[in-house]
Amino acid sequence: MTIIYSTNAGSTERYAKMLSEKLSCPAVKISKADKIDTNEEIIFMSWLMSNTLQDYLKAKESFSNIKAVCAVGLFTNADKLNEVVEKNSIEEELFFLHGAFNMKNLTGMYKMMMGMAMKMIKPKLMESEDPKARAFAEKIDEGIDLVNEEELNKVIEFLNAQ
Repeated sequence: MTIIYSTNAGSTERYAKMLSEKLSCPAVKISKADKIDTNEEIIFMSWLMSNTLQDYLKAKESFSNIKAVCAVGLFTNADKLNEVVEKNSIEEELFFLHGAFNMKNLTGMYKMMMGMAMKMIKPKLMESEDPKARAFAEKIDEGIDLVNEEELNKVIEFLNAQ
């Protein structure tokens, strides 16, 4: 088994390394995965942007045996997760993992886009019933880190049941 991952600001890479250690298997960035056997059992991990799981299609085209998919983002609910499944045509078991956000870690286009988006989203988040959404809104300017190793337990339980 191999973990293939795509990361932007580092949250997915952190999860990939944690899971790699727990499962005693390699974690390889998708940009360096060209030497991995296409039939290898794969756990694919990536980050979400506008409900698009980055590099998922590339992984799907490259590997025929994806066992599980992990989407890393800030917060979600069942409806959002269903949107991610539909938008990306995900057929495998999908797990959501909370990530981190800090404008200081973003560069270029992503920094500009997120800066504009946060100005529009922050007031809505402050009114949310989701405590994680409100906590994020309160800390939006200084950054927030919701990465939690315990979130990987559901992925491990699924894999062990296979």
